[in-house]
Amino acid sequence: MIKTTASSALTLFLSFSHSLFAATTADLDTLVIEAERPLQTNPVHSNTQDKLAPSADGGDFLRSLNGVSGVRMGGHGIDPVIRGQSQTRLNVLLDGAFVQGGCPNRMDPPTAYSPPDSYDSVTVLKGSQTVRYGGGGSGGTVLFERNTAALTADKPYRGQVSAGFKGNSDTRELGADVTAGSTQGFMRGIAHWSAADDYQDGASQDVRSAYSAQSGTLIAGYTPNARTRAEISLENTREEDVLFAGAGMDAPESEHQAVRMRFKQDGLKAELYYSDVFHVMDNFSLRTLEAQCH
Repeated sequence: MIKTTASSALTLFLSFSHSLFAATTADLDTLVIEAERPLQTNPVHSNTQDKLAPSADGGDFLRSLNGVSGVRMGGHGIDPVIRGQSQTRLNVLLDGAFVQGGCPNRMDPPTAYSPPDSYDSVTVLKGSQTVRYGGGGSGGTVLFERNTAALTADKPYRGQVSAGFKGNSDTRELGADVTAGSTQGFMRGIAHWSAADDYQDGASQDVRSAYSAQSGTLIAGYTPNARTRAEISLENTREEDVLFAGAGMDAPESEHQAVRMRFKQDGLKAELYYSDVFHVMDNFSLRTLEAQCH
């Protein structure tokens, strides 16, 4: 008797709910829901001018971005890590040019030759998403880019000067970026200098991390109209007396030279570059046998 009553009540409820639902939906007007696309976390794009503290190099700057870490043997030459992958599993392009470090011990990864103040933006593509920037890159692709906007007749020049200081290790940096010309073309000069002493750990012990680095870039551009652009650039980056606490050697001298040419018109784009790296490492120029034992 109880089961029959419960079953009858349930049947009556479902029948009533169905009738109510049918009547309700029949009276509703068409409903349209609009929403913004969710924020994309990949790629990660950053303006290099937004950095809050001096960065030793591009690898040090990348560590401030979400999802990127770094391997550090000293104060300079931080090797980026994306999704647990590093070294040759990352494609690093410096303004369109592939750069390969000269040290088998990774004292000078490509990002060591990319002072952030010398670039306008950095984009991180996590994982292997595209072959647009070359094969490989299973961990990701990092793009250090310069985007020189065409000048106008009202303001045929622009420029900025930057400076920074970090207390522990007395890291200092100076930079200048000047562009001048006309609506038909421009010349852009970029210079950057940074230096640091050894930093002190929590026990007030000096840790080998001093370095000195300087770079200079000259870009000539031809911009006859909004659809056409031709550029040629010369770049030189030099590091001296780079100390590494986490390696058995130091780098008395490293140098990178690059020449880039590019042309864009409507949908056509062509790029050509030459890159050369010179790297010296030893265990006697910048340390003593006593320092090595420690």
